Amino acid sequence: MGLSIRGKINSSFLILVMVFVVNGITTIVTLNKSKALSDYISKVIDPAQQERDDLEDVLIQSKMYATNWTFLRTDQEDKIALKELQAVKYPRIKSGLNSLYDQLRDRKMADSLTDLFIGFEQLIAIEKHMMVTLSNFTDYDDPVKKLEAEQLIEDEVIPRTAHLINRLTRITAYEREAKIREFNLWETYSNRLRVFITILTICLTILAVILSKYFTAIIIDPINKIRHIVNDLGKGITRKIEDEIKKDEIGDMIQSVNRLSQKLEETATFAEETGKRKFSLSYTPLSNEDTLGKALLKMRENLKTSEEEIVQTASYLIQRNKDLEQFSYIVSHNLRSPLANIGGLTELMQLSGFEQEHEKELVGELAASVKKLDSVIMDLNNILQIKHTEGKAKETIKLSDLLSEIKLSIDNLMKNDGVVIVSDFSRVDELLSIKGYLYSIFLNLISNSIKYRQADIAPVIEITSYRLKNTARIVFKDNGLGIDMEKRGDQVFGLYKRFHSHVDGKGMGLYMVKTQVESLGGKISISSEVNKGTEFRIEFEIK
Repeated sequence: MGLSIRGKINSSFLILVMVFVVNGITTIVTLNKSKALSDYISKVIDPAQQERDDLEDVLIQSKMYATNWTFLRTDQEDKIALKELQAVKYPRIKSGLNSLYDQLRDRKMADSLTDLFIGFEQLIAIEKHMMVTLSNFTDYDDPVKKLEAEQLIEDEVIPRTAHLINRLTRITAYEREAKIREFNLWETYSNRLRVFITILTICLTILAVILSKYFTAIIIDPINKIRHIVNDLGKGITRKIEDEIKKDEIGDMIQSVNRLSQKLEETATFAEETGKRKFSLSYTPLSNEDTLGKALLKMRENLKTSEEEIVQTASYLIQRNKDLEQFSYIVSHNLRSPLANIGGLTELMQLSGFEQEHEKELVGELAASVKKLDSVIMDLNNILQIKHTEGKAKETIKLSDLLSEIKLSIDNLMKNDGVVIVSDFSRVDELLSIKGYLYSIFLNLISNSIKYRQADIAPVIEITSYRLKNTARIVFKDNGLGIDMEKRGDQVFGLYKRFHSHVDGKGMGLYMVKTQVESLGGKISISSEVNKGTEFRIEFEIK
């Protein structure tokens, strides 16, 4: 039974080959007959008809030229034409017609044409006698010769020509009938071929449907099941084909796939248990060449060896991270106290007055530096606090109210710079979040749009909210200076990254915005174009 499917396929292909061979032979024979008929019509009958028409013209012209010869003494052109017709034109047409009529399948037509040629040549002999009679210009003055020539025209040339044309007309009619018979025969072959092709097409269609269902039942369906199993194995899903397994090639494939699925399931179980730090489960590789199985065993040994080191390292890193954060808090707290003292001293020095103007400038610069350093320490402290949202209560925040609070806080700045803020929270106006973080995000993005505006254009800020399935999107769009995203797009949210040196800033605003957004479980993206503006898109999951 091992070759049963191959044998069935070979038998099916043999049937198809036989059908196509029969079709090919029949088609070729029919086409050859059709071609022969077509060639016979186009190369024999049609040219013969054309030559016959030319012969009819010769008969008519011969009568006309002979008549003119008799009655028109000075018509030299027609006399030359009559001689050329008798010596050149007629022999050429006769030769062509004889050659074509020799190929006709009906000898009756060829014999009729031969009789016509004999009659016309007798007529030419009469015409030549007339031409000899009136060969000179002075012959036309001889009444006897003139009368003899006229009688030849009236008694012989004209009647004989009419008789020959009638005979030629009968030949033409018979020839037309022959052409119709041949054409009908050609059409019969064409119809026969068309019917045969139609029947063959129907038979092939039926045979194709039968073979399709047959192969689907014995090959395609089992292969599809195997394909689905293999696809599932590629996705990490292990299962078996539970159908009856036949003793053929497909059955062997199903058994191989089932064995593979079982072994991969054992491998997956081993890998899962190893991942759970259960190192006691026994496992045997699929074969001596099982690279994956050997790698898993090696991995288990390595994991078992390094587990304690990993636990110790993780514990050490956690503790060091806590120590680093604690150290950052202590440093920022301890630095602020002496900075406050320095700030107080600079204020006292400024109040006490200075004798020299440069002393006053130095103290002023010192006071400004102290304020900047204090601001940096405060920002660092805020960043450390942002990363810990535990214990901070979330509340329902109305975005329109939040924006109103921010507008109120920067009212003077908006009036002085002619800032226009357009908002649309009709789609999403409420979010469950930490108000302080959301307030800081809005304020930073609005402040940036105002700070980095174009000099000759009033700042316009558009804030719009959208709902996308289970996501709320808030879009901030302005008409400011913009950022060259190709050169500096990867630095936008970096710490201490600044893009416009002519405006004061520490380069921490967007870093804090991104940190706060991610602390709230959201994500932020940006698109910008130089001198056209910037658009920030913030997304939060909502229920």
